[in-house]
Amino acid sequence: MRIVCISDTHNQYHALDNKLPAGDIIIHAGDLVTHGTVEEVQQFISWFQQLPFQYKIFVGGNHDGSLEHSRSKINIPDDVIYLENSVVMINGVKIWGSPVSPPYRSFGFMWDNKRREELYQTIPDDCQILINHSPPLGTLDQILEGSHVGCQFLAQQIIRVKPSLLICGHIHESYGFTNKEGTLYVNPSLMTRKYDPQNLPIVVDYDEITNSCQIVANPW
Repeated sequence: MRIVCISDTHNQYHALDNKLPAGDIIIHAGDLVTHGTVEEVQQFISWFQQLPFQYKIFVGGNHDGSLEHSRSKINIPDDVIYLENSVVMINGVKIWGSPVSPPYRSFGFMWDNKRREELYQTIPDDCQILINHSPPLGTLDQILEGSHVGCQFLAQQIIRVKPSLLICGHIHESYGFTNKEGTLYVNPSLMTRKYDPQNLPIVVDYDEITNSCQIVANPW
């Protein structure tokens, strides 16, 4: 199955309208919007719902605060899958998703060390695709100033779970992908560090039989 990966659209998701290649699944790794209001998130969902994919999956991010504090006011239709520290099965593939990040200023879903450590211990051992807004410490998490700002507890649990594919965002300047110890890591942030929507989706072909995946070099 072909997975189109996007993240960190920050209300500028229409910049992708002519840049989304065909696929079976589209996955958004959070920071859908900018201010996190109910109206903003609902508008994103309306856009997301109409995309021509069989499965549409998203998690929140630190800019999507209403998903944390006003979830009951947001309508998520049946043909859109929202994951908040939860699992969905698609074509026999177990996908776990979370909006959580380490603390920084006062944003949504930014959990302290204890809560994050406990949360990531609940990732199923047989999870094959993992979506988390924040990257793990040491992978696709380097800011321009040079520091690595990902989550150490997520990194520890990736060693245990060994997912075939991990999709994250949050750190715009770490857009890209890398392979480490059998896991393909993808950061498909639309935005650059300067919040310019220049980056393209990253497309992955996932083999459900072998639980292996590879980047599609030119899906357009």
